[in-house]
This record gives sequence, C-alpha cells and structure tokens, in this order.
Amino acid sequence: MTGTGQWLAVLLALAGSACFAVAAVIQQRAAARLPVGRAFDPGVLVRLARRPTWLAGLAAVIVGFSLQAAALGLGRLVVIEPVLASGLLFALVLAARRDRRPLRGAEWAAALAVSAGLAVFLAAGQPTGGQRTAGAAVLGFAAGGAAGLTGLGVILASRCAGSRRALLFGAGAGIAAGATDALVKTAAVLSAGHLLAPFADPRLYLLIAVGLLAYTIQQNGYRAARLAAFLPAFAVIEPVTGALLGLIIYHERLHGGPGRIAVELAACTAASWGIARLAGSAAAADAPPASRPDSPTPPSWPARPTTRTTALPSQARTNKPPESDRAMAARADAAATAQPPYSTQITQSR
Repeated sequence: MTGTGQWLAVLLALAGSACFAVAAVIQQRAAARLPVGRAFDPGVLVRLARRPTWLAGLAAVIVGFSLQAAALGLGRLVVIEPVLASGLLFALVLAARRDRRPLRGAEWAAALAVSAGLAVFLAAGQPTGGQRTAGAAVLGFAAGGAAGLTGLGVILASRCAGSRRALLFGAGAGIAAGATDALVKTAAVLSAGHLLAPFADPRLYLLIAVGLLAYTIQQNGYRAARLAAFLPAFAVIEPVTGALLGLIIYHERLHGGPGRIAVELAACTAASWGIARLAGSAAAADAPPASRPDSPTPPSWPARPTTRTTALPSQARTNKPPESDRAMAARADAAATAQPPYSTQITQSR
C-alpha cells in the first residue's frame, strides 16, 4: 500500500468514525426510551425500526459503514482499526451537547487516554505486509469463535444491571464488530473487482449474520445505560479484535523490541484506565441520588406525637370540636358544687 493510499484510508476511517458517532448519539436516545423488559431483547431492531429518529441514525450508520468499508479495502486492519476508535471522542462530545452539559476534565482525559493509548499501542509495532482477502473457512472459524465469546458476554450481562450490563454488552458487541471488520475487508476487495461478485460468495452472508449480531447487541447496550457506559469497552475491543484477526488471518505483521514493548504496555495501561474512568462516571451518573456518595442525606426529625380523640355523639351532631380533658373535669366540678349532697336533700324533704 502506497503512502497516498494509506493516508486516504485514514481519512475515510475518520469520516466513518464521525458518522458512527452521530448514529450512536441518535440511536442511544431512541433505544433508551424503549420499555425495560428482558436484559437482552433479540427483537429490539424491529421495535426501533418504527421510530423515525432511530431510522435517521440508521442512515448515518449506512454512510459510516460505506466509508469504513472503503478504508478497510485500501488499508491494513492494524492501521485502520485504531482510527475507528476515535469515534469515542466524537460520540461523547455530541452526547454532552445533546444533554446540555459540558464534559468534565476527567472525562476528557479518560476519553483521550482510550483513543491515544490504543493508537500508540498498534502504531508502535509498525505494521507491514499482509494479504487483501482471506478464505471462507478461516473467516467462518473466526466468526464462530467471535459469536461464542459474544454469547458469553450476553449471558453475563443478563445477570447485571445498569452501567455494568452496558459495559458487558459493549465488550460483546466489540468482539462481534471486530469480526465484522475482518469480513468487511474481504467483501470490499471482492466488490472492487466486480460489484455483484460478493453475492455469489458465502463470506458476504457470513458478514450479514455477524453484523446483525453486533448491531443487535449494540442497541441493547444503548437501552441498558448511558452512552459513556457502553462506548469505552466497545471502542477498544472492536479495534483490538480486528487487529488480532488482521495479524492471524490476513498475516499482517508488527515489529517490536524491548523499547516498543514498554511503550505498548504503557499504552494499554492508559487505555484501560480510560475505560475504567468513563465506566465509573457513567455508573455514578446512573445511580439514584440517595446512593451517590456526594449527595448529603437530609436529617430525619422525630415525628410529633399526636393524640387521637373521639367525638361524642352530641358533638358529632352539632359539629363542635371535642372538649379537652381539663375542660370536662372543670365542668364536672362545677356541677357537683351547684347540686347539694344526697343526704341534705333527704333532710330538707322531711
């Protein structure tokens, strides 16, 4: 691949990342409005297809996918995949503007650590070589392994809730999306020779199956929690999976020595810190106010004791308030003083 072709592939990948970021922000809001039911809803795409807003996001996905396919057809997986991770920054900025809140400094630092750490990790190896297409058997084996790992992530996500569920969905969708990228590279090269050639190839239908799996899990992740809980894991695991498949299936090569290995370890540490930091911010945002550590608990005052009085029948008829015990005692004393004793009445009658 020439230097001009490599730069063109990078620019196409950046444009595709921007389109995917726009689609993520639009579709996450639409998916979050779905009623909460099962942890994983296999029919989520059917329900979302009835919403015009989500369909607008789907149009952005199609444009981004076309740009990504063109980039993968021109460049190596280990070069293009880190560029696709820049969509994390675009999506977080757009989500913050949509919610009318500024990104905090810690969130900016975490997002930059994820994107830059991944780019440095893969660029430090100086990728070379590689073939443009891969066989159907090896791609099928890779797709089957990715589907198995994705299914395990879905099972684990069904046992969690909130941001943890979204994080596991992001990991599963990232694995499936990385396998999809490996399939897209071959399909793009085949279609470049003849537009209808991929329709007679089983690798195209394998691409459709794995792509639908990744997209379904992605929408379920959008439904589970905020965008910042889903995207970090997805933005890292997709390019890592795609780059590994590029090394294994397409025979691309990374060169390294002791110095480069140290740089790659530092880059992995930075990316891992960024994921954990963004996931923690999303979990704190999703927590109810009473469970947040920074929300003061209002003091509880003891309830005032109340005495319950029962109105007499005569009082109930006249709608008068009930007399207090002191008033009733005073009235009884006055009645006793005004009436002479029983013995005095008998003497006077004699």
